[in-house]
Amino acid sequence: MLYDVGRVDASGRVANRDIVHALGWQPGDKLAVVAALSAIVILRSPDGLFSVPRKPCIVIPAAARLQHGIGPGDHVLLAAAPDYGIVVVHTRQAMNDMLARYHSAFPPPGQAHE
Repeated sequence: MLYDVGRVDASGRVANRDIVHALGWQPGDKLAVVAALSAIVILRSPDGLFSVPRKPCIVIPAAARLQHGIGPGDHVLLAAAPDYGIVVVHTRQAMNDMLARYHSAFPPPGQAHE
């Protein structure tokens, strides 16, 4: 797995050369976008409606941004699984929720862990 946090521009692009290269995506490759409940999954697909742009970046389509409340300037977590050829885009809120669940397992400050 490869992770990075990036800022979404006004066109829905997140600059990330390392992830695009790790996935083996080339300009013009067709991509499918699946909007899941708490994330956006992007994968190469011959029937995809979107294409990899010439400049290496992750493009989040407008409909997916709208569904997940992603606006220009927002940060997202990119989680790439090169062995599967996918990148999962997590919103800031999803990151906050994941971290809150993780940290809820720790004892409150001042209490000893038993």
